[in-house]
Amino acid sequence: MPTILRFRYAGSLPMLLLVALVARPSPAADEPCPCKVIDDVVYGHKDGLALTLDVVTPEKNAKGLGVILVSSGGWHSDKSDIPARNLKRMNEEHWVQGLLKGGYTLFIARHGSGPRYHVPEMVEDIRRAVRFVRLHAKDYGVDPEHLGITSGSSGGHLSLMVGLTADDGHANSEDLVERASSRVQAIVSWFPPTDLVNWRKPGGYTAIVKARPGMFEEMFGEITDIEAQLKSISPIEFVSTDDPPLLLLHGDLDLVVPLQQSEVLRDKYVATKLPVKLIVHHKGMHSEWPGIMDDYPAVWEWFDKYLGNEASKTVAE
Repeated sequence: MPTILRFRYAGSLPMLLLVALVARPSPAADEPCPCKVIDDVVYGHKDGLALTLDVVTPEKNAKGLGVILVSSGGWHSDKSDIPARNLKRMNEEHWVQGLLKGGYTLFIARHGSGPRYHVPEMVEDIRRAVRFVRLHAKDYGVDPEHLGITSGSSGGHLSLMVGLTADDGHANSEDLVERASSRVQAIVSWFPPTDLVNWRKPGGYTAIVKARPGMFEEMFGEITDIEAQLKSISPIEFVSTDDPPLLLLHGDLDLVVPLQQSEVLRDKYVATKLPVKLIVHHKGMHSEWPGIMDDYPAVWEWFDKYLGNEASKTVAE
């Protein structure tokens, strides 16, 4: 019987719902996780609090390719969203197992959450996580020059924001982490918000203001110029010619984040002549659909191609 997992999501932006996911076990829940785990690695501090990530490495067929998996739902992040030490949970949900089966070493990164922290600060947290992984990549047996990033919904949004606003590091910083590049070489984003101003239609954010009073305050703290602020966290605003190849996956019956959000970003990528692919799932809902594990070969193919290891592609059975 599938296990019901709690997960917070970005919501239809009109709703910012708490959504229960019905997870599809793979492999059987009572099998040991075929991986080794180092959890709660500190990648930074803010306000006296630690920012942490977990390192999960497949025991067999590890490719030496690192993928940052953003642990986020509804722009909230904690250990219960994507767990590292709860092996039963890890075996029951696709986020970890789908990538482990492809041979990738995962860096499950958590960001500061509301109400204390807001979305722009969360982008900075995950950007720092990428820098940290690159600086220490060889300690975990992965190539520092070929890193991917992925997640879904708000995590997919943060993956895009970091991937599309990256830099080469700050050479004069006293912090070694900040000297490292925040660039990734490939992005895989599942059902992400991408254009928060034009939600479903041009200027669609105005309907959210009426339907969900206070929502944007939750995202930004103080509202000064809502349209400008929404643009500042809309990935579509940051597409440029040096951006990483992008794979998008989205269901056509997603009532939380409309398919339109992936379509417009795909179109912007195409117009910019960047590698992009959108996989649309017929009757696919938000966060999960029957047979979602069957989509991971496309994810493996994307990461293998653009992380530079296509020739040595091996997938655990």
